[in-house]
Amino acid sequence: MVLAPVPPKEAVTVLRGKVPVTKTQWQAMDEASRSRAFFVSGLARADMVAAVRDSLLAALESGQTLGDWKSGLISQFEKNGWQPLRSHHLNTIFRNNLASAYQAGRWSQFQRNKRFFGYLMYDAVDDSRTRLEHRALDGLVYPIDHEFWDVWYPPNDHLCRCSVRALTERQVKARSLKVNTDIPREVETDQGLVSLTPKPGFGGNTGKDWLSGLSPEPLDGPIRDVPISDLAKRICRGGGTAFAAGDDPCAPPLASLDRRHILPVAAGDVLARGLAPDAYVKAFLAEFGLKGLDESKVIALPGVGLPVVVSKGFFVDKRTGEWKVEKSGRAPYVKLLARTIQSPYEIWSVPVELSGKPTATLRLIRRFDVADTEMAGFAVFNLTRSRLWTAATAFVPKAGAAMATLWRYLDGQRVGTLVYREP
Repeated sequence: MVLAPVPPKEAVTVLRGKVPVTKTQWQAMDEASRSRAFFVSGLARADMVAAVRDSLLAALESGQTLGDWKSGLISQFEKNGWQPLRSHHLNTIFRNNLASAYQAGRWSQFQRNKRFFGYLMYDAVDDSRTRLEHRALDGLVYPIDHEFWDVWYPPNDHLCRCSVRALTERQVKARSLKVNTDIPREVETDQGLVSLTPKPGFGGNTGKDWLSGLSPEPLDGPIRDVPISDLAKRICRGGGTAFAAGDDPCAPPLASLDRRHILPVAAGDVLARGLAPDAYVKAFLAEFGLKGLDESKVIALPGVGLPVVVSKGFFVDKRTGEWKVEKSGRAPYVKLLARTIQSPYEIWSVPVELSGKPTATLRLIRRFDVADTEMAGFAVFNLTRSRLWTAATAFVPKAGAAMATLWRYLDGQRVGTLVYREP
């Protein structure tokens, strides 16, 4: 009987969750975000990057060898008229990405079992190809949640073969292992003193960073605008498209916007209440051309170029894994929220306080009118630190005091620095 290879479930999940990005998008991301992104140096086109990611995923799921994977990818590139990558470059891509996926998957396993296996030991291969720095780390033991693993959890360089071993407290005591508390900057070895400095691009924990996610997540608490003096309440961008003559150049009245700046709301654009949470999430993702809950893509916010990963993570509590789509009654308006993110009328950089600390939020604003009715409204999307978001939507009759109150509220959201306005 021949047994088919069993793919490592966690590693497959990690690699499938990596979003193909271009070099420009990669450079705009922080280190934690990059752990959820898939980038190949030398490939400028997103479809080429996606082809490499998909081929690696297939190789991981089927247990494909390096040679078979290279042959298949080279054939695919040639079929599409693309210039194939060099053989040594493909070797690095294969080994680096599969090693990162395996180690990130193992970190997930370690976290599930840390109640029993509370320690990790660094484990280098320790042969003639092992780097001096990695040999110096071999055998070091730290508690699983120690900050050492934030820096030195493998892989720690290109083609790194290092791993870690999980240990119980009983195993640590039985083997008389030293549990370290300090992170060494240098280690004395049989070949002399070895300085320990993380290599560029490897000074993190691929498992911990991956679990933190890449898509912005809903913010639990409120953000508070920092009071701004009337003199500096609004700062206009320099140059660009002219604004309405005679109006405040930073904030022309929203009540009298040209119709081209107002998006129509058709029947079905506002969803019914009481649907299953994943139905709302699917409707949100469909606005970006995504056909399933496990699909994702990178978009760039207009005017600012900030890359944002769109996925179901927008509505997932990363601590519990539960849906957070129905908070504040926003679920029926997820389609309009998606359209505001893709096509805002304005984007403001607003000074705010979050958990008592000063920061800034990007505030996206869009006006809507409900087709064949006398209803109008808006959506506001706040993106803070590129990782947290809040939103507000409201629809009221066009005539009457409610409409005037809505415009006053929305005008009060237009503070800080105007960084983009729809031409």
